[in-house]
Amino acid sequence: MNEALFLFLMFISGVMLAALYLSSLWFTVKCIQYTEKPVFWLIISLALRMLLLLTAFYFILKFGHWGHLLAALAGFVMLRIVSTSRMRHQLSAWDFTKEKRT
Repeated sequence: MNEALFLFLMFISGVMLAALYLSSLWFTVKCIQYTEKPVFWLIISLALRMLLLLTAFYFILKFGHWGHLLAALAGFVMLRIVSTSRMRHQLSAWDFTKEKRT
């Protein structure tokens, strides 16, 4: 029972890591148009996001076992798939002709 609860908590931590990763990516994409050096900020953002993600996965694996890492990765991948499909649905419903007229 205790192990199942801990695996669930690792799954939730993977979901939270994905939410943080994807929201910071979205923030970078939204703010990149206002900067003078967009490539620099994209590389810095990528490095910081990957550093955060790999550090979190490292500590999960160091203080747990491979099952905990798999649960966290499953949460991360699940939220990424859900958010990507929702974004595609929103973009397909968006009317780009109104934006071009203004």
